[in-house]
Amino acid sequence: MQHYQNIYQSAREGAGLTQEAAAERLGWSVRCLQDIEQETRIPSPEKVAQMAELYRAAWLRGHYCNRCPLGASSKLPEQDCDLQQLALEVGLVCDDPEHLKRMVRRLFEIALDRVVSDDELPDYITCAHLLDTFAVLAEKAKIILAGRGVQTSR
Repeated sequence: MQHYQNIYQSAREGAGLTQEAAAERLGWSVRCLQDIEQETRIPSPEKVAQMAELYRAAWLRGHYCNRCPLGASSKLPEQDCDLQQLALEVGLVCDDPEHLKRMVRRLFEIALDRVVSDDELPDYITCAHLLDTFAVLAEKAKIILAGRGVQTSR
């Protein structure tokens, strides 16, 4: 029979830590960490952030947030990201830098009066979608940097 590992246990073991060592560094009881890894306790967002930092597994944030009703639409990365893949995705989004500049300018125009009118709504939605796309790409970049031990501010 194959042994099931949850995502938090896999990330901890990937960081080369025992439950005891991880719990000590996190400032938690071993029982708390065991409960999370055995899925008898759902970790808080703060606990997931702590594990992600300690284990150098920023993708744990994506795993957690994509299952939350508030964050599910974000589609954050749930695994380590490849630099080449990220460059390709950025290139696909930014294949026309002038279009990007026009979209940013349009967003400024819409925001100027602090009201999104009915005729501005389609452009606003397009701009918001583009910003969401860049937010996911930025999160992937953070995951790549975190995998190299570089801390980024949130």
